[in-house]
Parts: sequence; structure tokens; C-alpha cells
Amino acid sequence: VYKRQRSHSMNLAKIPYIIDLCRRRAREGHLPVYRQLFEIMVLQITRGIGYDMYHYAGMWERTATWEYKRSFLSYRDFGNKVYQLNSRKFHGMSQYKPFEKAFFNQCHIPNAAYLGTLNEHSGFANDGQPLRSPGDLASLLENHEGKRICVKPVQGSNGRGFKAYHVRKKNGEPILQHLSGGDEYTVNELFALLVDESSEGWLLEEYVEQHPVLKAFNPSSLNTIRMFLYQKANGEVIPLKSFLKTGKPGELIDKTENGGASVFIDQETGVLLDGFNWSPEMRPLHEHPGTGVPFAGVQIPFWKEAEAMAVSALKSFAGTRFIGVDIAITEQGPLMVEMNVHPDADCMPVLRLQTARIFAT
Repeated sequence: VYKRQRSHSMNLAKIPYIIDLCRRRAREGHLPVYRQLFEIMVLQITRGIGYDMYHYAGMWERTATWEYKRSFLSYRDFGNKVYQLNSRKFHGMSQYKPFEKAFFNQCHIPNAAYLGTLNEHSGFANDGQPLRSPGDLASLLENHEGKRICVKPVQGSNGRGFKAYHVRKKNGEPILQHLSGGDEYTVNELFALLVDESSEGWLLEEYVEQHPVLKAFNPSSLNTIRMFLYQKANGEVIPLKSFLKTGKPGELIDKTENGGASVFIDQETGVLLDGFNWSPEMRPLHEHPGTGVPFAGVQIPFWKEAEAMAVSALKSFAGTRFIGVDIAITEQGPLMVEMNVHPDADCMPVLRLQTARIFAT
């Protein structure tokens, strides 16, 4: 599940920060401070909508109607609604990576090539051979010399625990060199490290070589599209909104905080708009803070193909009407990285997704 720290109520310690936020918007020509504070209080009491959602969604704009401000679900109501739309019995499938991988392959949804699931007791490679010991791992790597592989915990999201290595030989033995830090591990060392970090197991897959257009923003991370889709009661699937996640220089994952950036996308065309910092301040970013590469006007390759792939994923997933997906773009086309049936609630106001209105259809 995508999660962020959220404020659900008017924490007294945050009042100076909230007032500063309102003053900033007032100086920009939007609603006066007293009006913003009054609306935040009313929305908190009547809808459970706090100052953070108020600012994420731009409710301080003079043109924002009261109807618009009431068209968002609070974080709690959003969570409850997701459980109504998406049957709980299928949630674990998208949260356990080997199951998710099998689903992608069964439904012909392009994704990174699966190598195996490493586990001391039940691991297996993609050819059915065991993957339960350092010797099993060495046998698998024999066929991947000179290539890059990824290692992910079988459970988790948001890139937690992600690792990537370059497989090569040293003195006739396979060596794995970490793509970010450069540290080298023997097969025995890596196996012991993985088992010690998570006894539940690890998913192994081929490293995704992303399209140069997306790689340019930050070459070290796999920069992905996060797209949200909704299936209406009549069965029609609608791609709602998307944004691009770009990582911090030197990091392997596309975490947008502390040196990375998120970027709005025109959903119709797939053209990038401005970036933004992920906080209630929503400060615009015109270029990547680490690499200086500008965002606006860049066309994401294979945009319509990426949309079609995401639509197919939702249509194929049982008992589910609302998802968030992470999509990578390669020179050959889009690849599905991850699918989540309980997306981060903060994304809804940031993308101006009026959930109370959308989920009523």
C-alpha cells in the first residue's frame, strides 16, 4: 500500500505552519487568510477534510467553488470506499509479488522477465529448479553473466528493500556488484544478506532498461508513471490522472522526496507539465532538482500503449474497480512494474481527483 504521513485533524502544533501556508496563498492573490482558515475548520468538522488536503487540492483558489471543495472524500472515507470498490479477498494478490507476477504473465501484461523466487524453504527458479541455497543461486546466475538483475522483497511497495546488481565473474566465480554503491558480493554473501534481511523471500527479475527520454531525468533510477484508473458501474474503465516519479541522483528507486521530483502529466496527450514538491506547499519544479533537466513539454513515449496496458490490467483483475499502477517505459514499449488496489489517498487531492464525485458513477 502506498502510504504517507497524514494529518487528519487540526493539530495545535501545526497552527503556525497552517497560517503560513494560508498567508502565502493570500499574497499570491488567492483567498484571504481568515477565509481559508474558516473553510478549513468547516471542512474538517463537516467532511473530515484537513488543512493538508485543502492545500493539496488548491481549495484556496478564488475560482474554487464550494461544490468543488465538497467533492473530495476525507482520507478515512476514501479508505472505506476503496474497500467497497475492491473486494478485500483479492488485495493480497497485488501485495505479494510472486502472485502479482503470475497474474501479469497469465494475462499477457508486459513486465520485467521473471527469474525466480528465492526462499530457503520453498524457493524456485523460473524453470522450476529449486532456489533455496547459495548453490541454487549460483546456478541461476550462470546464465546471466554480464547482465543486470533486480531483487525485491516478496511483500512490500514503494521500492522498500529494492536492490539491483551487475552479474560478472571474478576468478571464475560469479560476483554481484551493487549498481548504486558499487559494493561487491559473492553468491554466498548475497544469499546470507538477503535471508538475514527477509526470511519471507525475494523476487528476482531482469533489470529494466528504460527509454532514454525518461532516463534523462535521472539515469540511476527507474523513473515510472503512476496512473490511476476507475471502472464505472457500467463496466467502462477510465484512466483518471497520472504523474511521473523521478528519483534522486545515485538512487535506484524513483522516490521523489529529498532530491527527486514528481511531474504532472497531461492525461490526454502524455506530455509532461510542471513538476512539484510533495507537500501542502505544492511548490512548482520546472526542472529536475538533481540533474537540471526541464520537464514541461516532454512527450512520454508509448503513452497510449501504456494507458491501454493499464486498462487491460484493471479489466482482468477480479473484484476490483479502482487501482493505481506503476509503469516503466522501455524502447520497446511500456512494462507494468506494480499494481496496487489501495493507492495512496494523498494522490487524490494532489491530482485534483474529485473522489466523492468519481466514485458515485
